Amino acid sequence: MVRLCIAAFGLAVLGLLAGHAGAENYNVPIAYTDLKYQLIRQGVDKDFVLRTFADPRNRFMPDVVRKIAYLRKERAADYSHFLKPEVVARGRAYLKEHRVKLHQAMSLYGVAPEVIVAILTVETNLGNITGKYPVFNVFASLAVMDTPEVMAEADLSPNLQARLRKKAAWAGRELKIFLKYCQENRLDPYQYCGSWAGAMGYAQFLPSSLARCGKDGDGDGKVDLFTHPDAIFSIANYLSKSGFRQENRNTWRRAVLAYNNSDAYADTVLRLAAWY
Repeated sequence: MVRLCIAAFGLAVLGLLAGHAGAENYNVPIAYTDLKYQLIRQGVDKDFVLRTFADPRNRFMPDVVRKIAYLRKERAADYSHFLKPEVVARGRAYLKEHRVKLHQAMSLYGVAPEVIVAILTVETNLGNITGKYPVFNVFASLAVMDTPEVMAEADLSPNLQARLRKKAAWAGRELKIFLKYCQENRLDPYQYCGSWAGAMGYAQFLPSSLARCGKDGDGDGKVDLFTHPDAIFSIANYLSKSGFRQENRNTWRRAVLAYNNSDAYADTVLRLAAWY
């Protein structure tokens, strides 16, 4: 079962009871009008796009826009809280509890179980902290972050224009992939919550990573990154596609950096994996 964003779900219920589920939401930027038709021109189902944008759960997120606009490089201190005995103990217990799926993933993709568990530890505390931000709202907000209206509302410096344009284009691509995924699988786009950067599930995949590397680990015919088997298989597949080769330790760091291009992140993941 996909974990619902409780707050968003509650808003949806209230909206439906009030009879406004199909009403236009006026608390979002005018730039959303262009965004809607851009998505439709790119092949996302028109009715699905219009319904999603008209949903009362649609919220513009200026705080997320500011975070991405001023995102700084990660430092070792950002990960120091993972390098503690109690964290290592939980990781070892997870390895034991999920050893069957972890070894299946290792057999299929050639990825060390300890590295998979280390990534799950750093990303979501082994699936316990997956984020509270509605994925649709995150990417819709970011996709218009380079417009004058949004720059003014979020109080962004004009000097950031080049960065904003690049990030908006990235967010627009992720939003398109996410909406297509939801439409094709008959899913409510607002049921997914994740990080303020749009990553979701125990593995914290972006929509493009889900489309490219998501794997069904429990054989139920679908990919649900809010389940341990699917998260384990999907991480293993991602690292394998990024060049991870278990017999060659020199490939491990490069593959982990493909997951998150941060030296501090890679250092932490590989140190935890060694301790596990």
